Amino acid sequence: MARRKSKKQTKKIIGIIIAIILAFFAYEAKNLVTENVDVSEFAKGDAVYVHFIDVGQGSATLIQKGTTGVIIDAGEKDYGEAVTEYIKNVGITEIEVAVASHPHSDHIGGLDEVLNGIPTDKIILPELSYENTPTTRVYEDLLEAIYDNGTQAEFIFDEGYHVNFDDNVTLRIIAPTEQSDNLNDMSLICYIDAFDSTFTVLGDAEKDELRSVYNETIYDFSADVIAMGHHGSGTSVYKPFLNAVDADVAVISCGKGNSYGHPHKEALDYIQANAMTCLRTDESGDIIFKVTEEGYSLVK
Repeated sequence: MARRKSKKQTKKIIGIIIAIILAFFAYEAKNLVTENVDVSEFAKGDAVYVHFIDVGQGSATLIQKGTTGVIIDAGEKDYGEAVTEYIKNVGITEIEVAVASHPHSDHIGGLDEVLNGIPTDKIILPELSYENTPTTRVYEDLLEAIYDNGTQAEFIFDEGYHVNFDDNVTLRIIAPTEQSDNLNDMSLICYIDAFDSTFTVLGDAEKDELRSVYNETIYDFSADVIAMGHHGSGTSVYKPFLNAVDADVAVISCGKGNSYGHPHKEALDYIQANAMTCLRTDESGDIIFKVTEEGYSLVK
């Protein structure tokens, strides 16, 4: 862990300073950068963009390189059209991989709309036991969209699964490592490496899954940026795992004034105690990072 941490210090100081300034002046900065973000530039050049899309009390993460991308979840069903339009507006014409982290509606509800609206080569989903396979309308709608659009589907239960999205961008799945009756703990935890800047997206993984990953995985999952589990729930604060990730920035995707009280005090206390920059979609809207060979910086 120390090796990666020391490497990060020299390449990202500008990005961290910007993130701290934006977090400190939350309201003013949010409006300033919103007015000055030119999304038409996102599809040009060699930069990678990592978007944490504001879908209220849900989750949607987009990794973009040029006109292609990887989408991880797409919020509730009501957000499907908005997420699809967002993807198109930043210049993406094709989804190389879609990830349905786990079959809860606030994560996969909008994915059928994405598949129906944007050509998608492949979708990966967690391989569930027969007893845990849901029969919800949302899950069935997603399966129907996969079939109707001829999208290749892979149901995986392998923490070694990876996709080389680009020469400089890799998506790796580092969980789940065991079956669970708790669908949150069946989340596909995604690890993105772009130009050696790294992002870990936990889905709704809670302590049992994080403990299993920490104890059993052979992979290095330290990261620069972590998308906190379960919208910043206290049930996802497993300190040994989070300490090993050793992130500088924590992103929380949650809805303003949500009835669950997310983010919980345990998550916020951990972030503060570890001097991490905290970025929240309920406060800042969409959160966008630009990644190049020089490191990552906060665009919005």
